[in-house]
Amino acid sequence: MDPKITDAIQQSVRDEGQSDALARRLIAWFKAVASGNEDINDRQSANRHLELLYGEVQLPGGHVDDIDDNVEESYSSTDPPEEAG
Repeated sequence: MDPKITDAIQQSVRDEGQSDALARRLIAWFKAVASGNEDINDRQSANRHLELLYGEVQLPGGHVDDIDDNVEESYSSTDPPEEAG
């Protein structure tokens, strides 16, 4: 993987006040996909990696894990969530 991508991930994570562990996990996953050791289209593998990433994300009110996992159930298909902006 290009060192510029690694540097950009590390800088972006740092700029957002996230942990170095998050950057390391992102970089490791990207390297695995780039090397062909992971398939980005493999839902099971992607879900496993996403759970690891979510566990590292810090929000002002706590970890991502503290948020209700069933957000999609909080609105009907005819009443989509409002977009930010």
